[in-house]
Amino acid sequence: MTNLKKSLFWIAFYLLIVLVFGQLDRSDKPVINFAAYFYLTAIFIVPVMIFVPSLHKVSVAVPMFFWGAIYFALLRIIDRANTASMNVEVIVLEVVILEVGVWLSYQLAVAIEGSESLMDILAQGTFPHRALELDSASEQIKNEFARSRRFHRPLSLVVVHAFPKDEEVVREMLKSLQRDMLARLSNARIGQAVGEAIRQTDLLFMDHIGRYIVLCPETNMESIVFLAERISQTVEERTGLQVNCGVASFPDEALTFDDLLFLGRDRSKHSPAPGNFVEIKEQAVK
Repeated sequence: MTNLKKSLFWIAFYLLIVLVFGQLDRSDKPVINFAAYFYLTAIFIVPVMIFVPSLHKVSVAVPMFFWGAIYFALLRIIDRANTASMNVEVIVLEVVILEVGVWLSYQLAVAIEGSESLMDILAQGTFPHRALELDSASEQIKNEFARSRRFHRPLSLVVVHAFPKDEEVVREMLKSLQRDMLARLSNARIGQAVGEAIRQTDLLFMDHIGRYIVLCPETNMESIVFLAERISQTVEERTGLQVNCGVASFPDEALTFDDLLFLGRDRSKHSPAPGNFVEIKEQAVK
């Protein structure tokens, strides 16, 4: 049994135990009279630990301490005298169950992240490309912006992501992990095609949701529109997929990278039909 399967099994078993205790508490004579906030916290732990990356990218001791602090804060704020047992043994048992839930949720989150990383490696190995993670490329971006500011040179950006209709086709083709794997392979293939369409001096990045960002030194608005058109054509020729492209240019439209990226992302969401770059250019000029 893989780590992911084990983690899913134990999380399901943990939630079952919590729910069983909850049912026993509803009887006339509860076996163990737990507090209501204990049940809410015990169940709430699981999705928070999985969907908040900062809680499972650190040592497991950190989230265990964090949730323990939340429990004791609730213990002091909420009066449980009339609704739950005040025995020390019951309070200790609540803490133990909560911490077990934190540990199991942490293991599940790590296993899910490991599976996603493995799929990313497989996708990139099948369709290798030169895209860097946007979050880890801040130094290169700062250097390019500093150079453009110092020498008063243009700098432009293209945001590329799959056309929504193709995403709907992918969703219909497979389900669950198969669908996710196909989406990653398709996106990696798009990244490979984008890498072929751009120049050696252009910088290619990928953000956390799979959109590609091309940072183009010495490129003004007119040139970046032509580059976006070439990217769209290359992606369609190589993959059969269509992409939306949003363009933005420094210093005419934005003075910082974050503003440039926001403008490019916004235009990529609302851009006209792929290939109609006359409209994109008019939109960008406005």
